[in-house]
Amino acid sequence: MDLHLKNLFDRFQEQFGSGPGLGPGSGTCLMNVEGIAPNFIKSIFKASAALYRTDPWRRLRPGHLFGIRVGKDLDWSGKKQPFPCAQFIGGDGGDVGFNMFRSENDAKKMTGSRETIQVPNVELLRVTYERESLMFPSNRKMIKSLSLEPSGTDRFPVIDVARCTSSGDRRFRNPTLEELRFVCAFMKALSLMHPLLQVDREGGPKWSMLMYFEPFIETVDVQWPPEMAKGYDLVAVTVSHPPGQAYEEKATTASSTPTKYAEPPKDDAFFDVKVYSNAGLRQCAMCDKEILGEQSLCCGQCRAVVYCSSICQKQHWKETHKACVVFTRL
Repeated sequence: MDLHLKNLFDRFQEQFGSGPGLGPGSGTCLMNVEGIAPNFIKSIFKASAALYRTDPWRRLRPGHLFGIRVGKDLDWSGKKQPFPCAQFIGGDGGDVGFNMFRSENDAKKMTGSRETIQVPNVELLRVTYERESLMFPSNRKMIKSLSLEPSGTDRFPVIDVARCTSSGDRRFRNPTLEELRFVCAFMKALSLMHPLLQVDREGGPKWSMLMYFEPFIETVDVQWPPEMAKGYDLVAVTVSHPPGQAYEEKATTASSTPTKYAEPPKDDAFFDVKVYSNAGLRQCAMCDKEILGEQSLCCGQCRAVVYCSSICQKQHWKETHKACVVFTRL
């Protein structure tokens, strides 16, 4: 009997939502977004699956807020970033996904200790990973007709924009094409960035169950899907934790800002990376950062160059390959 009740409760949670989210899916379908191309929908689901594989919910909780900046303000309607603040939900139970807010202040208003607080007239974009069997027929049809990539084994992202009214009701709408471009860039960047967060073991109360991270701000170049590129293939995405940190933006004619990192090419283009264990300071071949020998990574084939991170190694892969050829012959 207890097992039967547990199964019923689990099915109820999956179908009607639970935890910190705003409830079940709204039934929005990306096929109904004006001007959207089927190939862009495929790109969104591919980026979503890549983010899901990195499992940010293992460490991140709703209280971890991120500042997001995609390209320049001039790239967006109203000359401002659509959703410059984000949080991941479901890491401590309930619906797995993430929310994106119009401002950090909105995010703080809606973030409760155990659930999302419904604040009147505050709009947020949410991405919820749902099982295909529990999705609306329009979404199941879209998944089948476009052969969309799943996130994990049987989950797919449902994207909508939610707003709570003063009467307590919730209103949902489809995201616009521009909002989807922003979300796609965010998912690509976060799949690369969130593993770089360093735990700050002295940053919070000892009794707190919440993991604290050191202040973080980095920029990565991500590839626009071909159908969404507007004269340039790459866009700079800056991620900061906590929000409020920013690089000083310089006036340039390019649409994107200079970046320290770039989205790496395909994985099969790289050599294996091994930990370099010799003592003393070494210099990263990509960013020139000085690092201790035991903390550095070196090329697994030539062992002639070292890096401070796998991202630097991947961005420097062409030069590393040439060095490998030289040192192998020697």
